[in-house]
Amino acid sequence: MCMTDGFPQIEFGLGDKLERIVILDDSDSVDSVPALISAVPGLLSPDCAMQLAEAINHIAVGDGFELISDPAAYQVDYEARLASEDPAQPWQEGVIRLSDFGRPDYAEIKVPFWTGTAVVFFAKDGFTGLPYRVEAVLAPAARSVNSDDYKALGLSPIVETTSSAPKELSDEDKEFLEMMSGGVEVPDK
Repeated sequence: MCMTDGFPQIEFGLGDKLERIVILDDSDSVDSVPALISAVPGLLSPDCAMQLAEAINHIAVGDGFELISDPAAYQVDYEARLASEDPAQPWQEGVIRLSDFGRPDYAEIKVPFWTGTAVVFFAKDGFTGLPYRVEAVLAPAARSVNSDDYKALGLSPIVETTSSAPKELSDEDKEFLEMMSGGVEVPDK
């Protein structure tokens, strides 16, 4: 558990120019990971990985991604969403269905942790719910983190067992699914 004795109170907000900031003790604010680490070096403690990941996620992408702080709950939610989808429904533009993307390897998703030089955390896209891995390099010196550091996890295609007639995916759908699954070739359904 992160010992926050001596830490300033940390809150998340927006600055005057709508930049994402971390507010320290209701008075000072920072808008970058290096400035945050400089202001609160205690966040580099391995016990503070969760708090650090929350702050990095806010600075980097704001509400666009939500930190996965409980991987088991994330799995339950993801599977419930998959179960609520009708696999017989055809693809529809503008409708996000997890079954159109696939299933992550849940064992890969963990609470924030340190690798020695970086804090690693997982976040879900706020729109799709798909999981991403973030590795924020903080040693020997902290660097800024942005949306390019959010890497989509590979997804396994959902195999339909209810349909007796095989469906042929269009080339466009195959390219899209391959892109979303991290380059894993998607077989025809």
